[in-house]
Amino acid sequence: MSKSINRRHFLRGMGGVTVGLPFLETFAPRRARAQSAATPKRLVVFFNHNGVNMDKWFPTTAYGALTPASFMGTGMEPIASYAPRVLLPRGLHQVPRGFGRDPGGGDDHARGVGCKLTAAPLADTTEKYATGISVDQVIAKAVNPGGKGAFNLMVGYRSKDVLGCISYVAAGQQASPFQDPWKAFKDWVGSGTPAAATAVDRAALRRKSVLDLVSGEFNALKANPAVSKQDRDKLDLHFSSIRDVEVGMTVAGLPACNLPAARGAELMAINPANVTLDSQYEKIGGMMMDVMALALACDYNRVVTLQWGSGAAGPIFSWVPPALNTMYNHHKLSHGSTTDGGTMNTLPEADWKSALFNIDQWYSTQLKGLLDRMSSYTEPGGTLLDNSTVLYMNDLGDGLGHNWMDLPVMLIGGCQGYFKQGQYIKMTVGSGTANDKDAPTNQLCTTLANALGVPMPNFGSAPTGKAGELTALKA
Repeated sequence: MSKSINRRHFLRGMGGVTVGLPFLETFAPRRARAQSAATPKRLVVFFNHNGVNMDKWFPTTAYGALTPASFMGTGMEPIASYAPRVLLPRGLHQVPRGFGRDPGGGDDHARGVGCKLTAAPLADTTEKYATGISVDQVIAKAVNPGGKGAFNLMVGYRSKDVLGCISYVAAGQQASPFQDPWKAFKDWVGSGTPAAATAVDRAALRRKSVLDLVSGEFNALKANPAVSKQDRDKLDLHFSSIRDVEVGMTVAGLPACNLPAARGAELMAINPANVTLDSQYEKIGGMMMDVMALALACDYNRVVTLQWGSGAAGPIFSWVPPALNTMYNHHKLSHGSTTDGGTMNTLPEADWKSALFNIDQWYSTQLKGLLDRMSSYTEPGGTLLDNSTVLYMNDLGDGLGHNWMDLPVMLIGGCQGYFKQGQYIKMTVGSGTANDKDAPTNQLCTTLANALGVPMPNFGSAPTGKAGELTALKA
């Protein structure tokens, strides 16, 4: 067996198209088969906006072990089956702090987006962008082969200011997240090269799958007598998932690999604005999660962020009951208001809080879909989820009060045993959880970096004097 096959991580086909492979134990060095440490760690950020219904988001059971019963009746109920893999720290607060307590520009919505992953002040200028790089980019550049930056994806409308992106490639410079899942898929399948991307487009025009472009290598790999039955089954699952992504994009009316010939001329003329419509929000989100799970499993990128909507905005959730969700966007509902800038809490409180609760459960359902996708890939050390940590985060806690304290945060997946799992932990010393003294987000970012093997004493600013890791989160 040749070394090229032994070390194979992808299949290469016509036009330079590459399709990444999941981890195959058959071709792993013996040491890698025996040691889960040989499998890369990954970080996933699942980020949404406008706070949550704080009355019904956190676990209903006492601090300590989490069980499925802990999530019953809460906004997180759809992920109850993952309770043994959830780490929920209660009482984290954002830095730089809001309510004018720390220097820097931006209101609390702006800080909620721009400061979460940077832990850096916003510029006190018109644009008010973060003055530091975000932790996802720092980790990605350190752990990705070739120093590649994070894979940033977004669902829905993107604001053209600080509210439009959580990730920063440098001070004052936001990342450019993919908003079209076909373009995101094409980017990593084509390895980001123009020639390969063109080959993928030509395949689409001929109603061919990208898998057809690598079919020769794929069939040869499966026919190799050294490939175990377990690895052949894994290859079939993996390629079946890729076809599901392609078919799903076609059903949603997006540019895809299975386009009717009559639609060929329309491929390059698709209006990118279509993918940001509220009516496409759920479909696009599902496709983005397909793409990101494949990209992680294929080791295209070890750090992926998925941002749902923009700060102080959000879609009209017309497909989510009750009736208020067909009338007002997420931001308005978070304030119990009929206008974005009007008087707050003018709608009946029970009604708008019920609407928010259902939106929280909808997002939790999407999160479960991502966890299910990641759990379907097996690797040394367990599953893709076992070798990762998924950070769930929101720009605010209580949206009505613009509160940046007592944030709804979860870590799911132990990242190869670095984090505790199945635990609900109170992070604050005092009796309350809404404070700005203990557990700042700069320490959360620091802990994430160290968990991914990027050692550092502290990430970002530490205006409250707290630096280093949040040791209570570590296994």
